[in-house]
Amino acid sequence: RTAASVDAELKSLCAQVEACRKCPLGSQRLHPAFGVGSSSADVLFIGEGPGFEEDRQGEPFVGKAGQLLDKILASIGLKRQTVYIANVVKCRPMIDPTDPEKRGNDRPPSPDELEACRTYLEAQIRLVRPRFIVALGGVAAKTLLRTEDGIMRLRGRWHEFDPGGGLAPIPLLPTFHPAALLRNEDWKRDVWTDMKNLKKAMENES
Repeated sequence: RTAASVDAELKSLCAQVEACRKCPLGSQRLHPAFGVGSSSADVLFIGEGPGFEEDRQGEPFVGKAGQLLDKILASIGLKRQTVYIANVVKCRPMIDPTDPEKRGNDRPPSPDELEACRTYLEAQIRLVRPRFIVALGGVAAKTLLRTEDGIMRLRGRWHEFDPGGGLAPIPLLPTFHPAALLRNEDWKRDVWTDMKNLKKAMENES
């Protein structure tokens, strides 16, 4: 495994996502938001799905929540270029797919949409092989851990994600989605606690 071969495989996977029509989202979106960052990142951050800005730019976390995520990363000395950022679904789920220009048109992905996209996400994880995964929000945490528990119950402690493919389980830390912090500032303290927890785990491993 060389960095170049991993990058080439990610590029090939991205092309598969571009052409994907496994669920209706593939033909409704403008651009899939495949993933961004370092293909040899120690930490993989996984959110829910693309929104208005992400659909336009084809990159995860570029709207207001993305700007806040950049600040969260910076608080523990990380940046977008040194981590890898992806979503559980690559295409934007819309309430009204006939009007992608409409604001406030985002909705959570359905179970079918999550399942259709899961193979891409798992392939991404196996290619990047992060030492740690951070699940941003309830949808990402529940999907990755295959649990019905909500984010309130899951956050603040480490879980294990089995990437398959003969790879060892990866420590996974659920925390609040940056978009949730824009609605409820009280949760910022919890996310700060979670990030310190992540930083400590990274230092213990280095």
